[in-house]
Amino acid sequence: MDLHQLRGFYEIARTRSFTRAADKLFLSQPAISLQIKALEDELGKALFDRKRREIRLTEAGEVLFKYVQQILDGLEDARNEIAALDKEVSGRLVVGTSDTNCTYILPDALEEFRRCYPGVDLDIRNRISPEIANLVATDEVDIGLVTLPVRHRDVQEHTLLERQDVLICRPDHRLGGRKRMRLADITPFPLLVLERGSTSRQLLDAALVKGRVCPPIAMELGGIEVLKRFVEIGLGLAVVPQVAIAAEVERGQLHAIRLTGLPASRVGWIERRGRMRSAAASAFIELIEAQLANRKV
Repeated sequence: MDLHQLRGFYEIARTRSFTRAADKLFLSQPAISLQIKALEDELGKALFDRKRREIRLTEAGEVLFKYVQQILDGLEDARNEIAALDKEVSGRLVVGTSDTNCTYILPDALEEFRRCYPGVDLDIRNRISPEIANLVATDEVDIGLVTLPVRHRDVQEHTLLERQDVLICRPDHRLGGRKRMRLADITPFPLLVLERGSTSRQLLDAALVKGRVCPPIAMELGGIEVLKRFVEIGLGLAVVPQVAIAAEVERGQLHAIRLTGLPASRVGWIERRGRMRSAAASAFIELIEAQLANRKV
């Protein structure tokens, strides 16, 4: 099999016509017919059913068509990627990210990316991490920055950094002098938590179940900023990323306590398996890996 034969086969299968395929490839009909005969002789199977008025693929032809389509798509992707090597990075890049990552981890990287690649039209989609995984899997988003794991079979994940979560309370709370405590010791205290569905909530629930810890859930809320504000006004305690409360702790609005028994979370980027990265996506990944890889926040 050679590439000319495969292209001829593909065009006949796509157009259902030897004549139209020959015209598309600037060949004579006898020439393209000879290509198909050579393929059929090599494979030992008929590829087209010519008994009907309309040309149809045989079972063997259907199998070959599937793989030829992949081969030609791959060649086109390679051609586009090679052509882009010497061009300025441009085009549109859609990045999906969750609230915490969008607010506290990504901004510096976005600012640097915008400075380095002004020709890229950057679009940010703000969703919870499982929703971002679905958007990546359906090609609605190019790259996702999420809390891991996302557990989607069509998505490949890459760890960037570890994120430490802490318990927060008001400074005048009776726990306000504590720097560290066991996860099990939060049982008596009303807890404010994120709504179900986010990866952060799933990880917290898993840690509580594993530790057999059952604090009363006072409220389920929609975001980290709401959790922080409600803790400030004394409505309960909350477990949040340490990176999200650095400013409030410094100003004396909140007190943070490390929890023994609460594992660190992972933050990483995700992409659809098998997707060819654009030049803009490759540049973005290179930048966030340089800025964030192996950090702890």
